[in-house]
Amino acid sequence: MAVDYTFQNHVNVYPEIGEPGGYASVNPIISTPLGYIAKAACPVGGFVWEDTTYAGQVNPSGSGQPLGFVVREQNVPLNANASYTNQVPAGGVVTVAVEGDFFGCPSADSTKGQKVFVNTTNGTFKGGTAGASVDSHVETNWVFATSADAGEVAIISNFGQRNVVVAAEAIDLSSYETSAHAAETYSTIANTVTAVVAGTAAHTIKVTKNGEDSTVEIPQE
Repeated sequence: MAVDYTFQNHVNVYPEIGEPGGYASVNPIISTPLGYIAKAACPVGGFVWEDTTYAGQVNPSGSGQPLGFVVREQNVPLNANASYTNQVPAGGVVTVAVEGDFFGCPSADSTKGQKVFVNTTNGTFKGGTAGASVDSHVETNWVFATSADAGEVAIISNFGQRNVVVAAEAIDLSSYETSAHAAETYSTIANTVTAVVAGTAAHTIKVTKNGEDSTVEIPQE
């Protein structure tokens, strides 16, 4: 049964699989090093983008890869006189995870193994084939660990994947390499290059900027 955040009006026979935004495993969770507040209301169990004007603020819409996934935490205020919307209101504290296993509700029927495509207008997500082009959605390094119908609870994960962001003014992507193996994907968005590396081996990312080399070391997990 789909998650219902109105006042209780029925009793389920079986317990819910999980709550959107909740932790779905005991695997390590990686969150952003900086704290954020919501510039606009952000969906718990959805994705957000860092605001391009005000540092430390996030939006449920944006372009390119989202900053991360909004985790269900107790810092979300509850209004005792209204139905719970499962949103962080504007001005509220947002806990943003960049790696882990979480519960969430896809906006369309999705299948285990599909990539997570995030809607760039509202932060919702659904499954799709890797490499596909989906209107108003961006493909991420998250995948569906379980199947779910639209509005039902699924587990999504990017555990073992990592987005590495390096300053990228005038970057020559032909100079991009890793010491272990090539990155699965990389792209330039808003003066950054984002590389998605797989596995637990140590990596060295080399970037040439304006004729000078710089590296980022990723230790072995």
